[in-house]
This record gives sequence, structure tokens and C-alpha cells, in this order.
Amino acid sequence: MIRKVLFKDLDVNVVNLGNILEEARKSSLTGFFRVTYWNRDDFLIFVDGYPVKVISVHPDGRRLASPPDAFKLEEREGTATLVECSLDDLVGFQEYHHDPGRSGALFLFPLGAVVQEPTSLSFLDVNKEFVLAQKSHLSGYMALYTREKLIGMVIFQEGNPVAVFGGNSSFGSQAIDYINANLVLTKSFMSMYTLEYEILSFMYSMHSDNLRLVNSTFSVFQEAKEFIESGKRNALVVIEGGGIYRYDFFFRGQQIERLVKEKGFFVNDEDLIGKLAVKVENMPDRNIKVYEIALIEKPQPIEIRIEGSGQEVSSEGGYIPADKVGEIKALFIKELGPVGKLVWNKTLGDMGFKEDTMGPAQMRMLIDRLMKEFPEEELANEFTEKIKEILPDIM
Repeated sequence: MIRKVLFKDLDVNVVNLGNILEEARKSSLTGFFRVTYWNRDDFLIFVDGYPVKVISVHPDGRRLASPPDAFKLEEREGTATLVECSLDDLVGFQEYHHDPGRSGALFLFPLGAVVQEPTSLSFLDVNKEFVLAQKSHLSGYMALYTREKLIGMVIFQEGNPVAVFGGNSSFGSQAIDYINANLVLTKSFMSMYTLEYEILSFMYSMHSDNLRLVNSTFSVFQEAKEFIESGKRNALVVIEGGGIYRYDFFFRGQQIERLVKEKGFFVNDEDLIGKLAVKVENMPDRNIKVYEIALIEKPQPIEIRIEGSGQEVSSEGGYIPADKVGEIKALFIKELGPVGKLVWNKTLGDMGFKEDTMGPAQMRMLIDRLMKEFPEEELANEFTEKIKEILPDIM
């Protein structure tokens, strides 16, 4: 959430960027320095006082990321704003999951009332947090993330976990695999939020199996609303234009909520929500989508265990040579049979791994996951024994 606006809308030509960088460092600022020109907004992102990334947002909603040393002030008309905010808001802004057709429930992060501020997983036992959620009868969600990306979310209803999403838009067991493969405890954070029941039910229902884009063109919001009301549908209307995203939720044909994002941040001020809602609806190039949602009204509790890794998995010990990865791939396909290639590719995709940047820890996680694909334990053990011959220093 926005904690403090340190200054707002200064003339960019009078700003001393060097002093801002020094002050951000001394105060360990987490937030952003935003420069608004007529043709784009540049966001210099700070985490704990250090600039980590530049995000440029254009009038049509396009976004470009660049390293922090690429940031500069241009000698032309513009305004500058410096804001302190929480880490989860910065991660949600960088993630840019705005279209539920592409990213499901993830576009709602970091919506909700905060019940636990962003906390390093170095200090926590995530699975004990599940017990606390149960004791407090939490209806909301837990978010797991790094300084730059969302790794996953666990949704709770009355204290019970009822759904899990991975940062790669996976759901269920695949999401658990993705989270455990990508969660580095020493470099990751967790926070928790409560949500009103109406929005929560949309959140845990909003994955690909329950989401259908209505194959109709709506020229104005009123047409979409009448379509939903006439069929008493559970639906979500998304109106997008100029970096503004407006979300109208309908339960059995009745509108229950409206949310607005501007340039990646949720808007909390009711007056500003109203102004932006009207603005985006009247843009000539705005886009209107209607998603019909099969709401799960009585979700069943699920079992989930978060393990993660105590170390970075991307490059610890260097990358495994491509020919060795190729040998293991060929071995798996040979041992599993005709579906082996399909299973290999799908598993790597679910876990967020790439064959050409596979570190030792990643390989161990991958093999552990692949072993579960064999119908018999004996075949899985034979598979791992043969891998030891290929990678004796890892297995």
C-alpha cells in the first residue's frame, strides 16, 4: 500500500536526481520515483534503498522494462513524484497480471486488507502460517513472492486452504510444484490479506477450467451489463484502455463490486475510481471483455505443503552442460515410453525451468518430480540409478 508521498508533481527540470538516489539509499526506501512525460511514465523502482528496475508505461498501456542504470531525466516538460510503498504493491505492479483470461486469479494481487505485512521467509515457517490461518479463520489469501515476481498464492476460506495458484498461471498440484521449485527461502517474502466473501469466491474460482470468454462484441458497458443481467450470470467485465483496467463483478446477474487499476496499481480513493471508471469507458479505443465464471460456492479444503529451497536454484554450482541435460531427457523418454517427451516438456513448463539454464538444485527437483510419473516405484528407482551414471556429482 502507499505509505507516504514524499513529493508530488515537481517540475522535472528542477529535480536533482543524484540527491534523490542518495536519499533513497540512506533511508532504505522501498517505493518508486515516477516521471510523467506527455508520451509515457517512467517508474524507477527502489527496494531497500537500491534501484532495481525501470518500468516505462506508454499511453496505450504498453510496458517496457530496462535496467536501473538506463534511467535518466529528459530536458523537457514533465513532472516527478517520489513515493514510499510496500513491497507487495511493487511486485504487483511489476507482475502486470491484468487480464484474467491470461493469468486467472493472479491479477487480484495485492488486493485486500493486509493482516501480515511482507516478511522474509528466512524468518518464517510457511506451513505453520497455515495453522495460524486456521486458528484465525482467515478468509483471504497468502502471497509468496520475490522482489520482482509473484511465485504463488494460497487461497483460504474460514481458515482452510481451498485453492493454490502458481506465478506462471498454474493451478492445483502443478502450482504447488511451481512454487516449491521457484521459492528460495532466503530471497522470498510472504504476506497475507483478507477479502470480502463475494470477491474471495471469484478469486478461488477464477482459473482456466471455470473461466469462459463470452464470444460477443459489446460496444458499451451497458450492453454487457444487460447481457449478464438477462441471464443472471456470474461474470466479470473487464474494460481496458490507456493503462487503466476496470473490473465489474456480477453474482447471479447483480453487480456486486467494481475495482480499478491505473498503470498497474490498484486505486483505493473512491472519487478517483469513479473518474477513472468513466474515463476508460469513454475512450474510443477501449476494449470490453466479458468472462462468464462457474463459481465454486462450496470449495473443498485441500492439502498443501510448501518446501521451497534454502538456496538459489538457477545457477548454484553453474549450469549443467546441455549435452548432459539432453542425455537425461532422452533417458526419461526411453524409460517412460511414447508420452515421455510430452510429459518432459509439460513438467519443465509447470516448474518454470529451461533446459539450457538448468542448475544442480533445479535438476534434483526436476528428477524428483519426474519420478512420480512412473507407474511403478521399481521403474522410478531404475530411472534414478541410470541418472547417477550421467550426473554422479549431483545425484
